[in-house]
Amino acid sequence: MSSTNGMIRMAMIGCGQIARAHLKALGNVPGICVTWCQDLNQERAATAAGPCNAQATTDYGHVLAAPDVDAVFICLPHHLHEPFGVEAAAAGKHVLVEKPMAMNQTEAQRMVEAADRAGVSLCVGQSTRCMAGMRQAHALLADGVIGDIRHIMYQRVFFVEKLSTEWRRVEGECGGLYLSIFGSHDVDVALWLMSAVTGAAAVPARVWSSLRANSQASGGDSDGVLCLDFDDGRLTTFQFSLCSRQNRHETLVVGAQGTLSVLGNEVRLNGELVEAQMPANVYADAFSEQLRQFVAALRGEGPLPAPGREVLTVVRTLDLARESAELGLPRDF
Repeated sequence: MSSTNGMIRMAMIGCGQIARAHLKALGNVPGICVTWCQDLNQERAATAAGPCNAQATTDYGHVLAAPDVDAVFICLPHHLHEPFGVEAAAAGKHVLVEKPMAMNQTEAQRMVEAADRAGVSLCVGQSTRCMAGMRQAHALLADGVIGDIRHIMYQRVFFVEKLSTEWRRVEGECGGLYLSIFGSHDVDVALWLMSAVTGAAAVPARVWSSLRANSQASGGDSDGVLCLDFDDGRLTTFQFSLCSRQNRHETLVVGAQGTLSVLGNEVRLNGELVEAQMPANVYADAFSEQLRQFVAALRGEGPLPAPGREVLTVVRTLDLARESAELGLPRDF
């Protein structure tokens, strides 16, 4: 990988709401700089590029041809992740793509294969893994504080009055509501936590779900339950509602020798608060920590925070959840 003074030079692709949050995080992380901002709206691209002293363009091809781009950060509507990601890989650019990785497993597989062919890194923005509380929980589970995991129970309930962008209301562009926007995070982090004890990837044997579309904000899935069944007897269950006037976002991990809970960045072991211990070289902010890990990986100093090939399991799980809800039957993985 060629770069200047060891800097990773990144192009922001799509300069909407989520891109602005990531651009702020980019300013926190040394060793990375934004050289281009691309958006179909020239004014939006220029507004994003200004504080970074980056160049602005509406032409994606121009960005991919630019010699001062090592990696692209794709922050586009979900249905554009696969075509833009495949094209970037073919151009020899590393790819960090916002979640969900793609609209379905077929698209996600094409992205992985394109990155493999080009010999570039493909990383998915599963930033929940980088939240301080989740990182602390993962480390405790890896230390065996509750023994083998028996059941992970994940609950996310809150009220969505209005979606922030119109494309999120369009099934063909967003892919639904909960599963695509929030479930991609929830399933990923639950599987990641489950893998902490054994060190092996957690892959369910069966997926079962029941979904409802109750929200006035979107015709997509707003309420439901999702169950992942593993051949070794472990369970992961999700309860969610985007129509609840009371907020709750909690992860409960039941082990053979104890119980761990994560509520925000608060971690409790058997009900007792565990004091947070933040290593000096990491960020409390999940977006900044994700970028720190991405830069380290491109330099060969650590693993990608969420490699595309690993996230294929998440995408397939979401596909099977939709199938299960439509058929009213569990689906084998």
